[in-house]
Amino acid sequence: MSSAEAKEMLRSLVRAARRQGPPADPSALADQCVAYLEDLDGPLRVTCYSSYGSEPGTSVLLGRLGDRGYEVLLPRVTDDELEWAPMGGPTVVSPMGIDEPSGPASPLLPLRAMLVPALAAGIDGARLGKGGGYYDRVLDALPVDQRPAIAVIVRDEDVLPAGTIPVEPHDRYVDAIITPTRIITCVTD
Repeated sequence: MSSAEAKEMLRSLVRAARRQGPPADPSALADQCVAYLEDLDGPLRVTCYSSYGSEPGTSVLLGRLGDRGYEVLLPRVTDDELEWAPMGGPTVVSPMGIDEPSGPASPLLPLRAMLVPALAAGIDGARLGKGGGYYDRVLDALPVDQRPAIAVIVRDEDVLPAGTIPVEPHDRYVDAIITPTRIITCVTD
C-alpha cells in the first residue's frame, strides 16, 4: 500500500471516529490555544481558521483572540492556494462550505504563530490534513528565518503515536499539537 493510500485510509478512520465521538469543548480548546500563544514571542498576529464540519470549534477561540488584541488572519482558497485576510470583515461561504473572509488580502508575515486544522497529528509533528495540500504549500513557502510557530488544533482522540501518520515528501511537520486538555510540543528526530 502506498503512503497516499495509507493516508486516505487513516483519514476515513479519523472521520468515522469524529462522527461517533464527542466534539471538543470549544472553551477549553480556546484556553489551551491562548496559553500556547502567550508563551511565544512575536507580534500579536496569528493565523487561525473558521471551523466547519467535524473540526474542533474555533468560534470561541476567534472571539478570545480578538478580545486579547490579536490580529487574526483567516484563510480563503483562491486559485488552488490559500491567501489570508483579517478577521472581522465581510465573509462568504465558499463552494466547500467554509465561511471565508471576503475582504482585501493581507501579507501573511510577520506572525507569532499559525494555528492550523488537521484531522489528526502525531506526537512527532506529522500532520494528517484533508488531502488538498493547501497548508503544506503555505508551510513549505515560509522563509526559514521568518517561520512562526506552527500548531495544529485537534481533539484529544486525534493525537496519534509517532510514526502512525504516513509522511510523503511534500508533507510539512508542525511544532505543537493543541487539544482541549493539553499542549504537546512535538519531538522530531
